[in-house]
Amino acid sequence: MKSHRWLTVLGVFVLLVAIGLSGGLVLLAPSGLPTALAAVLGGVLVSGLLLLGRAVVRHVLNDEYERQSLEMSHQCLQEAIEALPLGVAIYDQHDRLVLFNPSAAEMAPYRYGGELIGQTFESMIRRALENGAIPEALGREEDWLRERLAGRGQLNRPLLRSRSDGRWMHLYEISTPSGCLVMARLDVTELVQKSMALERSNQQLELLSATDGLTGLANRRQFDQHLFSEWQRSMRSSQPISLLLLDIDHFKRYNDRYGHLAGDACLRQVAGILYDCAQRSGELVARYGGEEFALLLPGADAEAAMTVAQRCMDEIARACIAHEDSPVAEYLTVSIGVATVVAVQDLVAESLVRCADEALYRVKSNGRAHYIVAPCPA
Repeated sequence: MKSHRWLTVLGVFVLLVAIGLSGGLVLLAPSGLPTALAAVLGGVLVSGLLLLGRAVVRHVLNDEYERQSLEMSHQCLQEAIEALPLGVAIYDQHDRLVLFNPSAAEMAPYRYGGELIGQTFESMIRRALENGAIPEALGREEDWLRERLAGRGQLNRPLLRSRSDGRWMHLYEISTPSGCLVMARLDVTELVQKSMALERSNQQLELLSATDGLTGLANRRQFDQHLFSEWQRSMRSSQPISLLLLDIDHFKRYNDRYGHLAGDACLRQVAGILYDCAQRSGELVARYGGEEFALLLPGADAEAAMTVAQRCMDEIARACIAHEDSPVAEYLTVSIGVATVVAVQDLVAESLVRCADEALYRVKSNGRAHYIVAPCPA
């Protein structure tokens, strides 16, 4: 502004000098020099000086216009950044804060330290750490700060971070060609919450797709997946794997006698008993189909499998579930086929199922209400 005032004064001074010189040439013209010629020379001088004054004034006006345009552009930029629905902060080549908007002011590290313009990113982050404003840094502040500064300006993709108030932010850091750094923080809490809800829904759907709706046990699909997985493990470790196939004796007669609702309740009760009989980690109890159940026992040899089979029979008997139409006993009984094998390359997982099924068939053909161990491979 001061330079523009001096240029204006200079233009006015030039104009006055021009007028004075032209008058002097006319009034003080030598006796031998015509007054007309003096006037012409004075006019030429005035014209030249007027052109110079005009150029000076034009320069002043252009500078003023450029200054106003620059101020307006800066104001528009400031207003645009402040209107953005995300936090924005700009740092210079020395990592000192140059500009930040109100949305950024609500977040760490811009909520601490009073006047922030001109402060370095590190100094502001240290204050935020002292105030416990960065949850993922708690208990390891110095290590976290060292890692954060080492990766400053090197984010190739948005960094997802949680805030102390439970909200989620996407952090962007963009280096400009001049060496400045632009930081932006976008609130993605709603998006993250929807994603987490979707993940929970998918997990629930996966659980439902692998669970028998009536008994709550694993269904046939989950049994087949678990059998394949444990078969591969047995092949690698050369450890045995056992299978119990269990069938409720004369369950059709039970349904006919007590009704289907009572039949469903009976299936749920038997499922609960069998679930409690599988006590080791990795053992799976599944509803194999209808009134048939399967107990998969990874790592169990034939002796351990027979122990579980006897436990199942004892617990079913202890429940004393009335079955008046059973030709076997006045209470509900079960038949069990047992098979044990060590998986090898020449066998497939279905070999174990086939052996247990053949053992179950033999039990049902020989009076029911007991278990038989079948040799495997059959």
